[in-house]
Amino acid sequence: MTDLEIIKLIEELRNRNNSDDAYIGFYQYGGGPDESYIKANREGLEIHAAELLEASLETKTEFEKGKEKIFGLDNELYDKESDYGFDYVELKKEKRNEIKPYSEYKETWKDKVFKVGCVGIGIILIGLIIVGFITTITWFL
Repeated sequence: MTDLEIIKLIEELRNRNNSDDAYIGFYQYGGGPDESYIKANREGLEIHAAELLEASLETKTEFEKGKEKIFGLDNELYDKESDYGFDYVELKKEKRNEIKPYSEYKETWKDKVFKVGCVGIGIILIGLIIVGFITTITWFL
């Protein structure tokens, strides 16, 4: 499809659907996000599809302008009882097999110092509790 055809389709989908009647929600039925489903009516699906089509058009303009590569979605469309929603689409220029996965987080020296500090404070608190308990017992003897 050409960009003009996509724009016409987006306008048609938005014009023929009332966003007040639209319903779409994302739910989790199991233990993790891999067990999820979408609950929606036709209007909700069509308006959501129009948003995604609009995001697809933005891929060209966003990369040309050098802007941040995200496209915000309308959260008002989602069901308030929905388990989760989508705030934005992160636009990518690369093909599927060219996209690099996120690198794993590497622990910095600050993280290590924070852990040692927390453990140290915990040990000191346990020591103070023991001393306080022993002192309290000696009062009654």
